[in-house]
Amino acid sequence: MIRSTIAKSFHRFLTTNTPPSTAPPPPSHFSNPKEIPEPFGTGPDANAVYHQQHQQQQQTAPAPNTKSSQDGSIKEITALIAMFALAYIAIDNYTERIRLEKLHNETSAINLKALQIQQLNHQREKKQKDLILLQERREIAKRDFKMSLHIAMLRKQLMDLGVSPIELDLAIKEFEKSVKLDNSIKNVTGQYLWLDDSSGMLKI
Repeated sequence: MIRSTIAKSFHRFLTTNTPPSTAPPPPSHFSNPKEIPEPFGTGPDANAVYHQQHQQQQQTAPAPNTKSSQDGSIKEITALIAMFALAYIAIDNYTERIRLEKLHNETSAINLKALQIQQLNHQREKKQKDLILLQERREIAKRDFKMSLHIAMLRKQLMDLGVSPIELDLAIKEFEKSVKLDNSIKNVTGQYLWLDDSSGMLKI
């Protein structure tokens, strides 16, 4: 009697102090043979988890696309630098060619002007020499004519006095005998003539 009363009291104590469990019972996939459980990773929850993990991987690892874009940017910058360098070289070559052509034209004009001045000076000197030679020939012709006129006047004077003048043949013989000629190549302006010391005409 006492033992049964103690057991009932202990059972009542446990039922009043222990809270009722609200957790659902564990699933039993094998209680109903008609319901076959789905394989792991094929349910809607598994697909959602897979998509979420895939998005996280794409967000956490975008390195290949970033690296490829950086490589493309570097290539574009390198191409632009190369284009600017080629353009600079082309412009520099063009300006240098224009400068050399201008310098060549100026040099050609200076050389042509110098050649023209040289030709004018040569023509002026030649003309001056021709004038000097012409003047010398005029002076020689005047002197010869004066001498011939003087000889003619002397012959007339002798004839007026009744003295016959010397013939031309005798004068030529005396010239060949008494007059000396300088045929040296040093005398380029003309022959040098003089009377021999033995000639009696030297005193006259």
